[in-house]
Amino acid sequence: GVNDVSRLFLKYWKSLLFVNLLFCLLVIHYGYHHLYSENALLENLQGVLLLLSTVAYFRLASRSLGHLRSAYFGTALLCFSFFTRELDLELLPVIEHVGFLFHGIGRTLMLLVLWSFYFVMVTRQGGFKAHISNLLRSKYLHYFSLCFLLLVTGAFFDKEILAIEYGRLFEELAETNAYLFLALPALYELYYGFKTSLRLRAGGNLSVKAEET
Repeated sequence: GVNDVSRLFLKYWKSLLFVNLLFCLLVIHYGYHHLYSENALLENLQGVLLLLSTVAYFRLASRSLGHLRSAYFGTALLCFSFFTRELDLELLPVIEHVGFLFHGIGRTLMLLVLWSFYFVMVTRQGGFKAHISNLLRSKYLHYFSLCFLLLVTGAFFDKEILAIEYGRLFEELAETNAYLFLALPALYELYYGFKTSLRLRAGGNLSVKAEET
């Protein structure tokens, strides 16, 4: 559960801090500015995290019911929305024929349709008041709150509200860390579910063998 995810973060927060400081060192001291340029390493890493999150939350939604299913579905859509915003998918040759869906008015219409399904789902399950109440009691609320704060910080650098040198680097780092915290709950829930199913399967096999003997 959430305590296990928190323990995982507390175990590896120094490694995460080290990676962030390493990026700062490579850019500021050694001049590796290409690491945070458009469609470069950090943005591609953000894309990977968001794609993993989208798939993971959709998978969790397919295995859940009620408000939990709506919450997972909404989070998956949020991750997918970020994914289409962060990467210039229309430039990829493999999707050149449907690239119009991932930028401009095409992207807006596609997301509008997808979010409409979510709004209908929530309305059918008691409305937004009950849904928001359930979200505020989520065991992973602090992870989503941290993600939100990091994205706001990144926006400050992006809009140059915090106009400092290497602001673009700090913006990309803030967004990358935000998407990591967004991904952690989903990836852990899938891992925990997989581990539980293996344990139950092993227990069932042991019971069958005991009955045979």
